[in-house]
Amino acid sequence: MNKNKFLSVLGGVALLAVANSAFALNALQLGPGDEGTWTYSGGTPDTWVVSGSGAFTLNAYANCDGSVLGNLCNGSYAWDDGNTDRYAYLVASALPQTQSAVMFPMSITNDGGSLTMVESGYGTPSLTSTDSNEDLPGHGIYPTYFQIFEFQFDGGLGPISDTQPGETGTGQGYTEEFSIALGDLVGIDGIHFDLFTVEGGRYTQGAINNIFARAPNSHDAEACCTTSVPEPATALLLGLGLIGMARARKHVV
Repeated sequence: MNKNKFLSVLGGVALLAVANSAFALNALQLGPGDEGTWTYSGGTPDTWVVSGSGAFTLNAYANCDGSVLGNLCNGSYAWDDGNTDRYAYLVASALPQTQSAVMFPMSITNDGGSLTMVESGYGTPSLTSTDSNEDLPGHGIYPTYFQIFEFQFDGGLGPISDTQPGETGTGQGYTEEFSIALGDLVGIDGIHFDLFTVEGGRYTQGAINNIFARAPNSHDAEACCTTSVPEPATALLLGLGLIGMARARKHVV
């Protein structure tokens, strides 16, 4: 093989490697559901944001196991190889940072049932004392009050894609949809959602839980700025105030 041909082949291999890397899916992702007004915020962190309503749906995606399913998959896997339980964990965190444990009344349902909360507290959801690189990143959200909920990716394989706008990765994976209803967000602006899995498959409270996979910052989600419905007494006072203003204006005119 002459030098020019060798360099051409080498360049092609390099480009293929870059392309495969660019289009590979993340092990875990969060993205917009069918309900709610979703926009993508390119701030810090990059994230999907739903606003204007206390009820919405949120999707979680997990990449399939390439060592088992071969070329159906594309990218990193979300569980230990051979783990068939497919447990995962959704983190809900208060925005902005707060130590209060009673700031966001919330219900999260999946597959017709409520998710089980396995942990809550203030700080960063640091689940391991063996390797800090396996903890959830702070990325401007933590330390704050958080809750960790358990669920299962228990559906069949289906097509998934990269939830970050502008990315084109596709492949086969698992999808779960959550129906979320928020109470009145008194004292905070919103809730940030993260997603992770642990080594060994299932989270154990009080034990070391090393993170196996997590959703990148750019594939997280937030619920922002819900509008609460005024209580009857508040609505009555507001109505009386408007009537008073109208009468005052009439006398002035």
